Amino acid sequence: MSTRPYRTAAATATAVLLAQAALTGTPARAAGSPEEWTGTWGTAPAPAAPTGISREGVDNRTVRMVVHTSAAGGELRLRFSNAHGTAPLALGRSTVALAGSGSSPTAAPGTLRPVTFDGGATGTTVPVGAEVLSDPVPFEVPADLDLLVSVHLPRPTGPMTWHWLAQQSNYVSEPGDHAAESAGGAYTRTETSWFFLTGVDVRGPGTRGTVVALGDSQTDGVKSTQDADARWTDALARRITADPATRGMGVLNEGIGGNRILRDGSETDRPQRGTSALGRLERDVTDRPGVRTAVLYEGINDLQLEPRATSAQVLDGLRTMAERLRARHIRVVVGTLTPFKDSPFYTPEAERARVEVNTALRSPAALAAFDAVVDFDAAVRDPADPQRVRAALDGGDHIHLNDTGYRTLADAVPLTALTGGDVPGAHGRKS
Repeated sequence: MSTRPYRTAAATATAVLLAQAALTGTPARAAGSPEEWTGTWGTAPAPAAPTGISREGVDNRTVRMVVHTSAAGGELRLRFSNAHGTAPLALGRSTVALAGSGSSPTAAPGTLRPVTFDGGATGTTVPVGAEVLSDPVPFEVPADLDLLVSVHLPRPTGPMTWHWLAQQSNYVSEPGDHAAESAGGAYTRTETSWFFLTGVDVRGPGTRGTVVALGDSQTDGVKSTQDADARWTDALARRITADPATRGMGVLNEGIGGNRILRDGSETDRPQRGTSALGRLERDVTDRPGVRTAVLYEGINDLQLEPRATSAQVLDGLRTMAERLRARHIRVVVGTLTPFKDSPFYTPEAERARVEVNTALRSPAALAAFDAVVDFDAAVRDPADPQRVRAALDGGDHIHLNDTGYRTLADAVPLTALTGGDVPGAHGRKS
């Protein structure tokens, strides 16, 4: 196991500036090797909400969480975060298993394996503001299937580091350590959030590095079907796995509902909106294993939520993130912002700013900052009214998409944009 504090933007600013001074392009990162880790699943941690289980915490209970893989591997390790905790976090017995059939906390027969820390310990402690990695676990991880990750929390957790909009049923047990039980009978409470778990990494001969999607509720999959793995990143991962040229690349979803590029969630209102994209870039993107490409799809909340940002400020934020990523030799793909007319936060001013952002991203000058631009807006807008999402793709609130809409976003991403090849259907440069 390794324990490390999260780095801040300030802690890396000098190194980033020095790297940028010598930067003349962004070569694609080399494909992974059997010795290198690839992210197969990930989520972004956020502070507890003002009320509810995340604020109350749990004591002497086991949480069993369902996570959906992207890349396959022959070995895995788990990441647990106490990024927003107020006290050291005690982790007790932990296990991993393939999920049984259907949406339930029952493990597939014969697949449950123990997870250890610190070279064989049953549990560990995560300092405030830090994350830990488990020991490697020999485990045949399939692509595009569900894992069950269970962890006993033996002492009061206090406010929990969590991911609130999982679009996935997860489970909390009756009192006690139930991590080693394959049956799910002890897991009597259902929650739709992930707690403390922020990543599953794999390695093996077929792994080829990681794609990270940084975004807001669109990336989080709001309005997609619960327990169906129907986010646009899930659809993209299936395309990657189906293509021999990209198979073995993992996809991490680092979207947070309500997240903004420039502002953190309010501590008194919506802390679960999380740290701004600029503030969490290192933690949620560059510090993840084997990252080759980042997809930046964010900015609409900056334009529509008070206090509102200008289009110039959003573009500056996207360019700043791209500079930091490319200084680490990570390819940067940016997405245009999709329509939201008739949504609760629509205003003509915000719409004008959205059009200004998209116009700038579509311009040839955008390639000075980004390696490729994917026109998500063009993929889902209504040709008869470009300020609206096409009715067949609308999730019902006129800003989020349904399952078909999210597949449409995924289909708009040329796989070559992720690897540095020629980019038909999007404008970009070959590294």
